[in-house]
Order: sequence, then structure tokens, then C-alpha cells
Amino acid sequence: MKQIKFIDKYLDAFLPGEKEEPRILHKAMRYSVFPGGKRIRPLITIEAARACGGNPAPAAAAACAVEFIHAYSLIHDDLPSMDDDDYRRGKPSCHRKFGEAVAILAGDALLTLAFGTLARNYSPAQSALMVEALSSAAGSCGMAGGQALDITKCRDLEKVNRLKTACLFAAAAQLGAIAARAGAKKGLAMKKYGMNIGMAFQAMDDIADGEGATSQKSAAESIRKAKAALEIFGKKADGLIKIADSVMGSK
Repeated sequence: MKQIKFIDKYLDAFLPGEKEEPRILHKAMRYSVFPGGKRIRPLITIEAARACGGNPAPAAAAACAVEFIHAYSLIHDDLPSMDDDDYRRGKPSCHRKFGEAVAILAGDALLTLAFGTLARNYSPAQSALMVEALSSAAGSCGMAGGQALDITKCRDLEKVNRLKTACLFAAAAQLGAIAARAGAKKGLAMKKYGMNIGMAFQAMDDIADGEGATSQKSAAESIRKAKAALEIFGKKADGLIKIADSVMGSK
């Protein structure tokens, strides 16, 4: 809870205020970011930085950027042309609350805010690496591509899940390593950790949807691989280990 409050404080600071024009757009953005559930992706960013020897505060902007991307994806996923969901986290989805046009713009604005947040808060070298990792995770070879495969009923569910879900988890962990100025070896270990956590997270969602024992076995194997990727960090990765353990109980 303390870590979530820490992240929410920075999210609030980076988001435009509701009284700033255009008010309707900024209200829709904030509505979609708050409240934000377990904040597992930005928590991974914070803990990845800690595991790499960094402090949480310098990784906060990167954690917020990841969460802005996640929030944007949920807004667009809920649209009638996508998953057509009327509710998100127990309240009307963004397009049901503000209308479809404003929801699309709110998603667009959060997407671009993510990259602006990285550009304004890190050195040119760091922000370039972060933008490359996050844009790859969100683009046609990542989250957007996974959604495209999903809506066209692709039968390769492992690929859909990897692109649509796991790539953003991998980027979250990578950004934490970059924020801590870790080297390539640690960055690759974080990418492997995040990718496997993302696959486990999606498998648990599949279980919630009634897809059963195969997904349970898949999730357990992904968690094992995620933990194995952290061996080089020793006790510094305890926070990431706790996140991995919590995923098995997520829905």
C-alpha cells in the first residue's frame, strides 16, 4: 500500500490537472488512471531499479510512464470497436463516462504523455533507451500487435499473450534497470524476468476465464523462469520475488 501511494503521488504530479483546459480531456485521463488497482507494472519498475542498486525516486517517472501506457491500452481495449466493455474496475469505462471520442483522445494523450515524461526526467542517453524499450513494447511488435492478433482470432495464443501482455511487463522491468544505470547484463535479466511475469499474469487471467489446469501449469513454469532470471541480483531482488509470488494469486 505504501508503494502504491508513492506511485500515485508521482502519477498525480505528472498528469495535467482537471482544471487545466481542455478540462474534459484531462478529467478523462485522470478518471482512467485513478484508482489504478494493484499498480503491478510500475511496482516492477521501482523494484527493478532497487534490485539494480538504485533508489525508488529516480525510477518514479519511468514507473509512471509505464502506467500511462497501461491506462491508455485499457481505454482503447474497452472501446466498442475492440472488446466493447462497459465497466472497468467496477466503474463505467472511459467511453461510457465521457463518450467514445473523448475516450480515444484520452488514450492518445496518455500514450504521448508517457514518452514526454521519460524525455523530461532523464538524461538524453537514458531517455533514448527507455523510449526504445517502451515504444517496442507498446507498438506493432508488442501490445498493439497483440491486440490486432487477438481481434483477428489468431490461434497462436502464446504469441498473442506475449505481445499483448508480457511485452509491457518486460519493458517495465527494463526501465527500472535503465533508471538505475545498470549494464546490459542486468537489463537483459530484467527483461527475462518481466516477460515471464507477464506470461504468468496472463495465464492467471486465463484461469479466471475458466481455461483451467494447463494455464496453472504454464503460470507456475513462467514464475520459475522469472525467479531464475533474478539469481544474479541476490537479496536485492526480494521485492521482485514477492511480486512474482503474488501473481499466482492475481485475477
